[in-house]
Amino acid sequence: MTHTPPFRLPAGGRRIDRAWQVPFRFDGRHLRGLTGDTIASALLANGQLLMGRSFKYHRPRGPIASGAEEPNALLGLGQGGRFEPNQRATTTPLTHGMITRSQNCWPSLEADIGAVNNWLSPVFPAGFYYKTFIHPRPFWKHLFEPIIRRSAGLGRAPTDPDPDRYEQAYAFADTVVVGGGIAGLTAARDAAAAGGTVLVLEQDGHWGGRTPTDHDGGQAAIDAALADLRGRDTVTLRRNTMATGLYDHGYLIARESLADHDPNQGIPRQRLWRIRAGRVIAATGALERPLSFASNDVPGVMLASAVRDFIADYAVAPGRRIVVVTNNDDAYRTALTAHAAGLEVPAIVDARPTADGALPQAARAAGITVLTGTAIAKVKGAKHVEGVVLCDHQSDGTPRQTIDCDVVAMSGGWSPVVHLYSHCGGKLTWDEGQSMFRPDPDRPPLGADGQGNVTVAGAANGDLHCAGDLEQPAGATMPVWVMPARAPYKLRAKMWLDFQNDVKVTDVELAAQEGYASVEHTKRYTTLGMATDQGKLSNINGLAVLSNALNQPIQRPARPRSARPIRR
Repeated sequence: MTHTPPFRLPAGGRRIDRAWQVPFRFDGRHLRGLTGDTIASALLANGQLLMGRSFKYHRPRGPIASGAEEPNALLGLGQGGRFEPNQRATTTPLTHGMITRSQNCWPSLEADIGAVNNWLSPVFPAGFYYKTFIHPRPFWKHLFEPIIRRSAGLGRAPTDPDPDRYEQAYAFADTVVVGGGIAGLTAARDAAAAGGTVLVLEQDGHWGGRTPTDHDGGQAAIDAALADLRGRDTVTLRRNTMATGLYDHGYLIARESLADHDPNQGIPRQRLWRIRAGRVIAATGALERPLSFASNDVPGVMLASAVRDFIADYAVAPGRRIVVVTNNDDAYRTALTAHAAGLEVPAIVDARPTADGALPQAARAAGITVLTGTAIAKVKGAKHVEGVVLCDHQSDGTPRQTIDCDVVAMSGGWSPVVHLYSHCGGKLTWDEGQSMFRPDPDRPPLGADGQGNVTVAGAANGDLHCAGDLEQPAGATMPVWVMPARAPYKLRAKMWLDFQNDVKVTDVELAAQEGYASVEHTKRYTTLGMATDQGKLSNINGLAVLSNALNQPIQRPARPRSARPIRR
């Protein structure tokens, strides 16, 4: 089909102010966004879907997510001493006069000579570095190493001194809550009511997480919780503050953005917080997983939650004709959101044999076609989505029908954000029913007194219904690690797991075939999860593919607590 450029919707957009336009530049082009936009939403509103190139094969990349897990839309930002590479377009607020540029491409983003690597991909399989650069030995120092060093990295490192100021500060609280969604705010309210000081950290510039976007009445619930907390002298709320590390004895490190990308405010740019907490409640939410089908990296293939965010929060549609593909009920929200915004939703492709929950029923009532037991065999298009070829999910990918579209909204389920819990020694368990790793209540992090001072709340604990009556009943998630289930090698060789590092399903299978049974070894052999998103989108799918290739359970039996090494 003919590609229809993305556009700004005529209504909606919770986070934008249409009264104030914001000029900025991208690759020399003068563009305009709106106050409240991120760089990504402003670019999409201007029809710029292509935002980067992948590291290994230089394949065209558009945004796949809308948050900090984004691996594709990384830009060079600023100039002179304030130039920064690898800035996520999905989380960087748009400011007046911003200068942005694409990276890892030459001579231009549209025509990148490095894309020849994509045609040579058969000679660049997983582990080719180790097999190629070991002989002859004298070549390493004078030939291989210089070439590798020149090729390394995505963005250009800044050369001028940084003119900005930074500061550090210390804080103490009886309870620190990490995450300002409905679960975090509720936990903070309960902690404050029980007595003691409470500090709430939220990495974004707004409160509420997904609740205002996904639930009717969600914003009202968030406003009520905030009003209660702001009325308490013992509670401190900090936005734009990301907790980056949690260590023994309740020691927490966080980075607060004060004047990022707007240096004329006369204040420090960032503040490093060193926080001591009596206890920590991690309410860090969950991240949506992609699905692995052929050509799932074409610009216009996005997470269903990201498509929903761009439509509801920024009044930006990545395209006009959206096919939703899923293995769970949550993605139906995206179909309903797009339909309500006046966009076409020709079909919801659901790999499950049945879909009878409240959300699928609402989609059918809205006149949206629901195709159960169905999969995407491949995506048509190179620099943007042009259509999808469908097949039965329990098949080898034999085509059944083709649907023209310009966006594919995919959802492979949700993974709790458990990083802080793991930082301080907490162990995880595989939840077979929800196809996710979640904190193991039997093996929490232990303090010096042998008592745990870290707990997890909400979606970060695997409770995807933490919004209570705001959440509609949802059907079960069916694990789908490869789509279709019996895809042949030709299709699996185009299924991307790590979008930035160009790791495919067949790369992980090759690692297993060559004896790399350890997850750590497979990671290093394939570079799975070693991109700037640190595996937020790729690791669970990669682990499942490795598990299937080795014919082993995704989680081996855990050692008992007594077998853990003693900290001294």
